[in-house]
Amino acid sequence: MAKSGNSGTYDGLLEQYLEICNKVMQQNRDRFPYSQIWQAGEQALSGRAVELAVVDDAPKAHKCVTLEACKINSEPTGKAAEDPPVMRLSASYLEDVVAHPDKYIENPSLIDWDWLTIRK
Repeated sequence: MAKSGNSGTYDGLLEQYLEICNKVMQQNRDRFPYSQIWQAGEQALSGRAVELAVVDDAPKAHKCVTLEACKINSEPTGKAAEDPPVMRLSASYLEDVVAHPDKYIENPSLIDWDWLTIRK
């Protein structure tokens, strides 16, 4: 993906990444240990939002997300904290996930799930 500096490009990249993460979760929902990890993450977040920020030397795009019922929601309604914790994701990492989704769907441990345990 060309890095044009256009924040819309990075917003789209982040949306594609979240779609792939949701596919990973959906297709591995009953697979040990992933289902247990995602359930624990959902409990740890307790409905709180986390801001995911795409960075490439400087922040390029960001979204607040929540995890509910083993699904990442990128536009929480009324649940976003006023100042949610921020998880930085490199643009090159997101580009790799978007370019090779099957690799990540087959092996969920390749996804960076650290944001599930992020605390403010």
